[in-house]
Amino acid sequence: MSKLDINKLDIAQKIGQVIMPRIDFNDPNSLPLARRLVKECEVGGFIIFNGERNIVTEATRELQAVSEIPLLFGCDAERGLGQIVSGTTLFPFAMSLGAARDEELVYNQARFIAREMKQCGLNLLFAPVSDVNSNPDNPIINIRSYGDDPELVSRLCVSFIKGCQEGGVLACAKHFPGHGRTGVDSHVDLPVLSTSKEILLNSDLIPFEESIEAGVASIMTAHVAFPEIGDGNAVTISKGLVSDLLRDEMGYQGLIITDSLHMEGIIKLGDEGDISSQALNAGCDIILDPKDPFKLIRNLSNSSNVELDESSLNPSVERIISVKNKWLTPDGTSDSKILEQGTKLREQIARRSVCIVRGGVLKSKKARVYTFDVTQSDIDISSVFNKRLEETGVSSEKVLIFLNSNGEPVTDNIFDDTAIICLVYTSVGAWKKQSFLPDYFKDILTKLESVSKETVLISFGSPYVVQDFGNFKTVICSFDSLSECQTAAADVLLGELEAKGRLPVSLG
Repeated sequence: MSKLDINKLDIAQKIGQVIMPRIDFNDPNSLPLARRLVKECEVGGFIIFNGERNIVTEATRELQAVSEIPLLFGCDAERGLGQIVSGTTLFPFAMSLGAARDEELVYNQARFIAREMKQCGLNLLFAPVSDVNSNPDNPIINIRSYGDDPELVSRLCVSFIKGCQEGGVLACAKHFPGHGRTGVDSHVDLPVLSTSKEILLNSDLIPFEESIEAGVASIMTAHVAFPEIGDGNAVTISKGLVSDLLRDEMGYQGLIITDSLHMEGIIKLGDEGDISSQALNAGCDIILDPKDPFKLIRNLSNSSNVELDESSLNPSVERIISVKNKWLTPDGTSDSKILEQGTKLREQIARRSVCIVRGGVLKSKKARVYTFDVTQSDIDISSVFNKRLEETGVSSEKVLIFLNSNGEPVTDNIFDDTAIICLVYTSVGAWKKQSFLPDYFKDILTKLESVSKETVLISFGSPYVVQDFGNFKTVICSFDSLSECQTAAADVLLGELEAKGRLPVSLG
């Protein structure tokens, strides 16, 4: 690729470069719109949603071929490309790696994700999550974080960045200056925190400082307001936090990218054009995922509509062009065994991450297994776990607890040698509210833990759900409902696997 020269770009091209719209392969109109955005507006790149491996690969190559300026293609593949693109590898949530506390394992995971991305023509990974999850009631970070210890989060973030970028893909530390203290999902509303700058410096900012030291290519801003710091605006439009703190005080010279403009936390603050110009003037370089990119580009190009300072725009475009000159290389070569390699790595992470909070090996050869599925998945979510029990000679009876049920769990007529095993499935995702136990589930678990039998509680997802139940004789935490995680947790309970994970968060 020949080197790009910012001096050869006109104002329209510069505005195009700071815009990064979405391509959603579930929307048949999305790719045709992307073609128009490349040809008519010369946008800087795209954030990818959904799609199948071959379709995504074909689309990225086609768009690169028709674009005058090379494109960034990013995605939220925190857990692997399988989180976004079907036919690729999905890993357990990041807290699994926090429990394993193995920097080499994190490096290998990130390097692998980079390989799969490059094969699909993707070059910007919106990870690692550098947030310190200091709030157990955080509805959106939670198990996406490595843990609540700034030093642990920092070490693993650095390993992830090195693995990703040595694999030829730009990493992005998020969500600056930290989303781990919030009790509100910024997809739903704007979190407002009274946190002082001193507290941030002693905790939340440490992983970002270490990420900068490690040479992270980009940092994403949080749609969170800190009234006690700088100008008090939401971070994405705060000059005090973006330019003054991140650029000047912390010395960061890489790309600064906004979080998605589809999120209510930023939408509620005003018109997309005004928000975007404020973000650029505050020091952000790329406007990510606008709802109406054509209208936004028209507005930014019309000085009578928005107040965009061209002196802020030029440094941003210079950084974008510099990154493209440095990082954008041909796609990786195809590897027919990559899915097999990903499966082995996923299993390794799952088996290294299981934690025993208390108790030990199951004694009974009979069990009644209660399934509490907060995710309300359509599948029989506990089938893998129950199958593993049966394979090792434990006879089990399944009881599904539904959110809408008014019945009581059956706890009588259970033989003395029948254990009670409670499986709790939670998750974290935008707008989903799946990380907490509803009161109905809590009431049933409280009754079950008081039964005078062998009782077991296993959490697949948020570890915080176990802290309200002190009477279960055995408590085990995994951090994902993936089959490998369930098999590993079952093997720990059965004494087939030693639990080597250590909880990366404190339970009250």
